[in-house]
Amino acid sequence: MSYRLTKIERDIEELKFEDDIIKKDIEKIRRDLIDKTPEHFNQKDILRAFMGSLFLAFSVAFSSNILNAAKTIPDSHIKFVILFTITILVAEIYFIGYQRVENKQKRKFGQFCVKRLTTFYLVSILVSIMITYIFGLVYLVDTPEQYYKLVLIISAPASIGASISDLLKKY
Repeated sequence: MSYRLTKIERDIEELKFEDDIIKKDIEKIRRDLIDKTPEHFNQKDILRAFMGSLFLAFSVAFSSNILNAAKTIPDSHIKFVILFTITILVAEIYFIGYQRVENKQKRKFGQFCVKRLTTFYLVSILVSIMITYIFGLVYLVDTPEQYYKLVLIISAPASIGASISDLLKKY
């Protein structure tokens, strides 16, 4: 009788252990498929931003119209390009990311936005500099000022590409 009782107790313990494993697996599946709450920003997000930025920067960097724009665009329009880019990024961060945050009291928008905005824009600037230098676009403009304008113009779609990775991460 005691042997049967011990075996039943072991079976119960084994079933509890398997139950815990199943619960953890279900929680992982729920987190991966259903939960759309943004995770904290980390190094993988920076790599995703870099790859997304490269993708869109390549698509616009080799257009002759970009070079013409960099040569002729006035400084006031460059300021609008920067302002427009930041506005698009903040809107994407708010509507796509921050709207899904459950505890907005604990995770303030400022904290949530500053890391992402800074990272996305800096990554896009670095990608733009890298592409324009490596592929010799720097030699197709006449002055350093035109080169900086070229970098800023390319960084606008590159920053959108960087932010798209954040959007696609959960979908």
